[in-house]
Amino acid sequence: MYYYNMKPASPDYPRLDQPRQNLLQQLSGLQQLRRGSITEQVLTVKRKDGSKVKRGPYPLLTRKEGPKTVSQRLSDPQLLPVYRQQIQAMRQFEKVVGQLVRVGEQLADLAVAEVVQKKTPGGTGANRRGASSGRRVGGATDS
Repeated sequence: MYYYNMKPASPDYPRLDQPRQNLLQQLSGLQQLRRGSITEQVLTVKRKDGSKVKRGPYPLLTRKEGPKTVSQRLSDPQLLPVYRQQIQAMRQFEKVVGQLVRVGEQLADLAVAEVVQKKTPGGTGANRRGASSGRRVGGATDS
């Protein structure tokens, strides 16, 4: 049985552990995360005389919540850089988590390979004591 922080004896573990530690360090630095994106909304308004005029652009924060798209107009233009930085941090978070998953899968594959290797120390296991009687040491089979 393997526990969360047990290190397999594989020689590839140190090669994968350093990138894993770097990714975890990057995650710890990402604090303000915001889902979505900022777009600009331009409204076409009809005047009393029938003419049309465009109003805007108004900054709009848009994100998915389940199957729906939710939008929120950002009324304070001074906060736009803050929102953009938070959205960028969220994208970085998603990228780092994806890389962390790939490294974790590689480590999991190494752990499984080590268990398989321990189960069959002699390779195929044909020459072990208690191996099936259908095979002989010389490789001939009962017919």
